[in-house]
Amino acid sequence: MFYSVLFAIILAFAGSTVLWPLLRNHPFIFLGYWAVCVTITFLAVLLALYDMLKIREEGRRERQRLREEYLESIKNASSDSSHSSEMPEKREGREASD
Repeated sequence: MFYSVLFAIILAFAGSTVLWPLLRNHPFIFLGYWAVCVTITFLAVLLALYDMLKIREEGRRERQRLREEYLESIKNASSDSSHSSEMPEKREGREASD
């Protein structure tokens, strides 16, 4: 994407400075040249939008995965603490009956 934007900038600079006499005298070449510049720029913008949407989607998936992992760890921690709290009570009951 970087190179396509760089290429579009170079084309725009060349078209407005170095190639200006040629483009000014030939209207069809002028239109074609600037159509190519606009097309490359438009494709770079579309690629940037696609990249942005892809990154947002990956971030959304990662947040969801981390949320599920966190909730699972809380669930496991609470079930582990409930089991460990039951064990001493049973031991105390056994000691009292012995």
